[in-house]
Amino acid sequence: MVNRLALAGLAVIVAIGGWLVAAPFVLRYQPPGAPWTGAAGMDVTVGAVLIVTGLAGFFAALGGRVRELYAAAAPETAVSAE
Repeated sequence: MVNRLALAGLAVIVAIGGWLVAAPFVLRYQPPGAPWTGAAGMDVTVGAVLIVTGLAGFFAALGGRVRELYAAAAPETAVSAE
């Protein structure tokens, strides 16, 4: 079972990735209309990887939790050996 702390950690990873994608434009070190600088390209690439990784981890944890709920709700079938 995934606890809330782990899900919060995944949310932080997604938030950091979002900041890295937005930072070149918010802090204006990527000039508008200019070719991409190395720093801006790296920030956007790493940010996108973090977002995808964090969301994949979140959905994997969510899928595991749904599987646990289905397993707990399934009726126990007794097999009789008579």
